[in-house]
Order: sequence, then C-alpha cells, then structure tokens
Amino acid sequence: MYPPPPRKRGSDASSRRDRSASPPPSFWAALKRNARNVEAIEDEKSETHSLPDESKEDDIVPSHEVHCLVSSQHLMLASDKMRTLLTGDSEQSRALQSKGHVTIRLAVDADTMVILLNIIHGASKKVPRQVSLEDLKRLATSVNVLGMLDTVEFFSDTWIENLKREALPKVYNETVLSWLFISWVFNRPAEFKQMTKLAERESTERIQEDAQNIPVPMNLIDAIKSERERAMKASITIIHSLIEQYLVSQIVCHGSLDDELRHACDSMVLGSLMKGSRQIGIWPMPDTPFKGKNFKDLAHKIRSIRILDVCNKTSNRRWNSHGPSTNCHGLEDSIETSLKSLEAGLDGLNISEYTKNR
Repeated sequence: MYPPPPRKRGSDASSRRDRSASPPPSFWAALKRNARNVEAIEDEKSETHSLPDESKEDDIVPSHEVHCLVSSQHLMLASDKMRTLLTGDSEQSRALQSKGHVTIRLAVDADTMVILLNIIHGASKKVPRQVSLEDLKRLATSVNVLGMLDTVEFFSDTWIENLKREALPKVYNETVLSWLFISWVFNRPAEFKQMTKLAERESTERIQEDAQNIPVPMNLIDAIKSERERAMKASITIIHSLIEQYLVSQIVCHGSLDDELRHACDSMVLGSLMKGSRQIGIWPMPDTPFKGKNFKDLAHKIRSIRILDVCNKTSNRRWNSHGPSTNCHGLEDSIETSLKSLEAGLDGLNISEYTKNR
C-alpha cells in the first residue's frame, strides 16, 4: 500500500471542498512495515503447508526387514555357502528349481549387504574404497559367513591398506582383536602375526571376554592363551630355579677366597631374590592363569628385581681366582638372556595353521 499522489491545487469550489489534510510520513512508513510483516506470515504459512510431514517418513530400524532381489547365478558364483545351499538337496534348492526364485533370510547388516551385492553384480563404482574399522569388521563377518573371500579380495586389500594409514595398534587394546579377526578373514599374514604377537605378550586371562562381541575363532583364542601362559610360567620359573639353586647348594659364590664371605654372599643373593620375587607377586608360584597379569609387564618387573651380593662390596669384585667377575655373579645377564629367548618365542601365530579348515 502506498500513499495517494498529491492533489493539484485548483481554484474550483469542489476541489477546495474535497481537499483534506494528508497523514504524516510516519503513518505511511508504519503501514508499509505492517504490510511486509503480513506478507512474510502468509509466505511462512504456505511453506509450512507445502512441507511433507517428516514424522510420517519410514525410517530403517533394526526391526525392519530389508528385501534384496539378487541373481541366484551371481550369488552362487560369488559365495561358497550360497553355491552349496542352492545346488544341493536343500529346501531352498528345491524351491529355486520349482519356482524359479527363493527367499533366503540372512542376519546381515543392510549397508554391509548392499556393498557385497554391488561387488557381486559388478557395480564397482558404487563400492566404497575406504571404510571405518567397525564397518570393516562387519564386512569381514559377512564375508566369513558367506564364504566370499575370493570375490571381495581386491576390495578388502584396498580397505585394509587405506585403514592402515591411520596406523595399526602398537599396544594391546580393544582394536587389536578386531584387527586380528579382520586379518584372519581376509588372509593377511603380516597383520595377523602382528596382532597375535601383541595379544600373546600383552593380554590377560580375560582375552576371551575381550572378544565377546568379535567372532574370533575359539581355537585362535585358545592358542593365544596357551602361548601367554607358557611364557609367563617359564619367566617365573627362571627366578624360582635360581632361588632353588641357592637354597639347596652348599656354596654357589666363587667370587671370594674366604668361605664365610662366600656363604654370606650366597645368603644375600638368596634373600634379595626371594624378597624381590615376593614384591612382584611371583613368590610363591601363582596359580595359572596368572590373573590380572600379562607377559610384557611381568618380564619388566622381573628385570627390575634388585639382586645384591657381598662380593660387590669387596676388592675382589673385579678379579678373583676364577678370573674376571661379572655383575652379581652373572645372574642379571643370565635372567636377561632367558627373558629375551622367551620374548623371541612370543612372535605371533602363523595364519596358515588357522585357515585350512575355515
């Protein structure tokens, strides 16, 4: 709405009679503002009515079923499980032969299934080249269930290499078992060996509970647990053997020519070994499966045991009747050599031994 044009001044009586006082400019400005507000409200109402009711949209939730129409020929070529299911004497095979189609229920995540179906039907442009660790774990689960390793191997190598740029875990944590499972399914020997090595050295007796939500084969978990317990028992035995040696032998020390001094030296070594072992919880021998302990921490604590001897306080320390004397009769060197040998043995598992009967 706009103000009327100003009237021309005239001399006739009618013109003078119709003329009235014009409202001030502020009146017209307020009127224009009100008009704009009314137009904005009308526009907002029209936009509101044109929008769809979002509350009525169908969302895909876990309880919904997702149906996929798939070529049985492509599926049988891509999946060992489907080939066995649809070509054998199963109910699904008979239905496919008689009706030309069959419905198969799969407990597979919908997004994961779409990726696998795109691979099966050659729609490679629709297949992502990068996925998260959680997505890769779901893909590995489905590939393992359906027997599709050969079909997805090109893409799985790409997924793993891209994900490795974020770095593989260097210490045992919740991602190690995920990577272990992924490397086992996709037949990746280097990653499999690295992850099982971490698990052997740094996991506790609770590794089975750690893998509750990850379908790692039970024989793999058992092998890791067995290697862990073997190495831990052997490392504790290193110290217990030394204690036993000093308990039963007459004289072990040869660093002094004085019998009493040698006896005192043995007693000090024995006492420091027993006290140090008790402080780190390995004397007396703890029960298997060594609850709350892992090999890496145990080896570090054993190395930290302070072994004392009398010979270290005498002038005969550097040279005696048997030649040059090493640190505390060489016990530290002996312990270090034994621990390094055990660590070398905890070098991970070979994937070839766990993929034969998959």
